[in-house]
Amino acid sequence: MPNDFLSIALDQFRVAGQESDGRLESRSGASVRTVRTVDGRAAYLKIVPATLGSQAIAAARRELRFYEDLAPVAPVRTPRLLDCLDTENGVAALLEAAGENRQAQAWTGRMWADLGRELAGLHNMPLPTGADWNRPDALQEALADPDLDQISAFWAPTLPQLAALLALRVELGAHIGALPPTFIHGDCHTGNLVHAADSLAFCDWQAAGIGRPAADLAFLSVRATPAGSVVPPALINAYLDIRPCDHQTLQRALLAEELATFVFLWPPFAAVNSSLGIARVRRRTLELAKRWFGTAADGSGA
Repeated sequence: MPNDFLSIALDQFRVAGQESDGRLESRSGASVRTVRTVDGRAAYLKIVPATLGSQAIAAARRELRFYEDLAPVAPVRTPRLLDCLDTENGVAALLEAAGENRQAQAWTGRMWADLGRELAGLHNMPLPTGADWNRPDALQEALADPDLDQISAFWAPTLPQLAALLALRVELGAHIGALPPTFIHGDCHTGNLVHAADSLAFCDWQAAGIGRPAADLAFLSVRATPAGSVVPPALINAYLDIRPCDHQTLQRALLAEELATFVFLWPPFAAVNSSLGIARVRRRTLELAKRWFGTAADGSGA
C-alpha cells in the first residue's frame, strides 16, 4: 500500500522523482522525496501512508492544516504548499524546495541569533482560534508515567543524580511549564530549517500547536548534542531582544526542559546514535544535572 499510495500521489501531482537524491525519512516515519514539477521546479513530496497508523495520519493532517490555515499569516517563512492529497490510504503534501539544509556544526553565531529572533516572532504570534491546536506532549506524559526500566538501564551507570531526578518529576514539570503557552513549531532543530538568500524557512510542522516555548528552544540543543554542536548564548539573547520575559524563569525552564528530555525521552534514541554521540549525550546530561542541583540549592537561575 505505501508504494501504491506513492504512485497515486506522483500521478495526482504530476511530478517526477529525482533518482540522484533518493528519499529522506522524517522522525514521524513519513517518506520525503525530492521531485520535479512539470514546469521544472524542484519540490519535495512528503508521503504518510495509512499503514503508519492513526497518530501519524493525525500529525500529517495537522501539518496540512498549518500550511493551509496558518502559514499565510505566520511571522516565519515556510515552504509553500503546492498541492495536497488526503485519502483513506494516506496523506501527501507537495512542498516547494525552500532552501538548503546546513548541519548545526556549520551554523555561525549570526545564524543562531537570527533563529532566536525568528522563534521569538513565532512565539509572539496570536494563539490560533477555531481548529483544535492542542498537541500531544510527550515530555509531560513521560514525566507523569516514565518507563523506569528503560530509563534506569540507560542512565543508572553514568548519572549519579538519577534517583533524585526521578523523585523530582513534578518539580521538573512545573519549571518546564513556567512560561505562558504559545504557538510552537514542536520539532525545532537544524534538520528542519533550510537557508536561502540569508533567510530561514521552517519545515516539518507535524508537531505544531499550542505548547511550551521552552520546548522549541531547548530541543535545538537536544538534537545538536550528539553531533558535538553547542547552541551559543546568541540564540537566547536574540530571542529575549524580541520577546522579553523574566530571564531567570526562562533559563530555568530551558535547563529543566533539556535535562528532562534527555533523562525521560532520549534513551530509546540511543540505538540510532553512534557510540560517540551517546557519550556526548551522557556528558551533556551530567553537566545539566550538576547545574540543576547547583541552582536548586540556592534558588538561582541556570
